[in-house]
Amino acid sequence: MSVMQDYLQAVDDCAQQCVKMLEVESEKRRALMNNEGKNIEAAVKTQQAALMKLETLETRRMQLQEELGFDRSMTVSEILDRLPEGPERERLRELAQSLKDAAAELREQNRQSLELAKLDMRLIESLRGKAGLPETGAGLYAPRKMQDRPMGSGKFNSSF
Repeated sequence: MSVMQDYLQAVDDCAQQCVKMLEVESEKRRALMNNEGKNIEAAVKTQQAALMKLETLETRRMQLQEELGFDRSMTVSEILDRLPEGPERERLRELAQSLKDAAAELREQNRQSLELAKLDMRLIESLRGKAGLPETGAGLYAPRKMQDRPMGSGKFNSSF
């Protein structure tokens, strides 16, 4: 297989991983809506593993990008602009769109899940206050500075 074919496969692998992550995000959202703590925890653990895999796939994509003579920091869209017309460019265009769509949907579902989690946390804090218990102030999944951070690495989010 040529380096370009490997690169196309790497972009496809990233898009497929995003689709898998969408499934887990949907499971997490269902668990949040149904207040299923164990399922929420399982989904978060699965997401963490999936995110690590995506970062590995993204690193591989960037290595192949360098082997093709493109700077590691270039986005897939920038590479598309520099490729000559032909089947490889068309395939990359399709894969880039698939990747963009999956990543955008993943960000939106993650935003919705985060809103549900925050709502649940506010409800719990409110009930604790009404019961005369002190508020925990602990946040849902992470320290306060991490609560509003979008899912995924900045490296991945800016790569297309």
